[in-house]
Amino acid sequence: MRPFIIDDDIAAIVEEALLGKGLTDDKIIKLYSLDPNSHEAALVRQVGRDLSIQSADGKAEIHAQIGLNATPCGKNCQFCSFAACNSVRKEKIEIPKADVVEYAKIYEDQGANLILLLCTASYSFETLLEMGSAVREVISKDMPLLANTGDMTLEQAKQLKAAGFNGCYHAVRMGEGVVTTIPAETRLATLANIREAGLSLSTCVEPVGPEHTPQELAEKTRICIDSGAQSAGVGRRIGVPGTKLHDLGMITSWHCSLYVAIYRLASGLYPRLNCAGGNQLPSAYGANLAWAEVGTNPRDTVARTEKGGQGWDIGGCKERFRDSGWDILEGPSPGWIF
Repeated sequence: MRPFIIDDDIAAIVEEALLGKGLTDDKIIKLYSLDPNSHEAALVRQVGRDLSIQSADGKAEIHAQIGLNATPCGKNCQFCSFAACNSVRKEKIEIPKADVVEYAKIYEDQGANLILLLCTASYSFETLLEMGSAVREVISKDMPLLANTGDMTLEQAKQLKAAGFNGCYHAVRMGEGVVTTIPAETRLATLANIREAGLSLSTCVEPVGPEHTPQELAEKTRICIDSGAQSAGVGRRIGVPGTKLHDLGMITSWHCSLYVAIYRLASGLYPRLNCAGGNQLPSAYGANLAWAEVGTNPRDTVARTEKGGQGWDIGGCKERFRDSGWDILEGPSPGWIF
């Protein structure tokens, strides 16, 4: 094993990142080019953790996702179990309103810091508004409520806000327009509509696979940073059997932990929340946001992800964070409601 000597260029980039003001794209590309097993990567992971602790005062959060439907979707994102082109899900599943409301109440009682309703682009927008209004009635007024849905007009974004939503999860995904039928410009227009409607934004560099280059990662990182999101980060692609991208494989959790740390160095001390889905290794190196999941899930093939699928519960997320040295924020996540 070589002595622990850090490349001078990487050391200078990390030193700059410690100021908490972010990095330029060329420096972000250099970090994404690192060998995940290198000494330089070890330094980046540690500094990513240090900056996230500073940014969030050592507090991690658990956001709770409720999947509303699993109807085959014509947007054909090749990594998604909902995509019609994958033929993974042939049945039409819609979670009843009573179950959605009950999930929301349970999540708040268990200590979730934010609640999100997830649906496919084929889900009725009017039904989404109804679900949001019903959930808003049973959760506290300070509890942020977000939607993860298809692209939307400015008027639709305003309707979400009027229905009681405080924000949206939305992203320009890896390979957008190539492994999906959605042009990147459409995604960017929706991000603009979300902001103009007065909604907060959650986003991510995702879903990342082993085929994605440092340049692609840096491009999506810049889009996320420029979006002004309240939470962001890097999420790896989960290989769902039967999907068209399954055979391309997955990056390891270890590799993802480096990408999560790089995002923190690239973005600086904002946003406060740095996400990686919630698995333990990224949580040890800068990720302070994890997702608990119930209902349907695009990374799953079961009807309800909490029953033998990918979904984690609140307790599991808390355990992983505490085991990684984080305290857990109590109460609603701040900054989403304005």
